[in-house]
Amino acid sequence: MMTLPDELTANGVAVPLAIPVLLSTNIERSAEIYESKGFVVVHPAHNYLILRRRAVELHISSVAVVPEPHCVSAYIRVNDVDEWHSAFKNGPSKRLSEVSDKPWGMREFHFIDDDGNLLNIGQMLPTHTEYRIGAA
Repeated sequence: MMTLPDELTANGVAVPLAIPVLLSTNIERSAEIYESKGFVVVHPAHNYLILRRRAVELHISSVAVVPEPHCVSAYIRVNDVDEWHSAFKNGPSKRLSEVSDKPWGMREFHFIDDDGNLLNIGQMLPTHTEYRIGAA
C-alpha cells in the first residue's frame, strides 16, 4: 500500500493522480532551476531528484543524452496560477509564456526547461467549475 508524506496528507491530498518524471542531462542544474521556481528538493541523488512545491511533486531522472524526438510534458492543476507564474519568473526562464485564459476553460501558462521538458500549469476558470464527461 502506498502512503503519502504527512505534509501532503495535511494539505488535503488523498491520492496522487500522476507524478511526472522529467529528463535531465545535468541534475544539479535542474535542481537549481526548479528550486528558483519554489520547489524544494526532498530527495537528492546523483542521478535522480524528487522535488515538491506544496502538493505538487516532480521527479527528475538523469540521462546522458536526451533522446530525439523529445516529448516529455506534464499538466499541473493549481488553484493560484498567477502566483505560480510569478514564482516561475524567478531564476532561469528561457521559455516561459504569459498567463492567458483559454477557450477550453483554463487559465494557464507553460514553461520549458533547459532539457526541453514542458510543464503546463493551469487553473480552471470560474465559468468552468465542473467536468463534463461525454458531453458534446
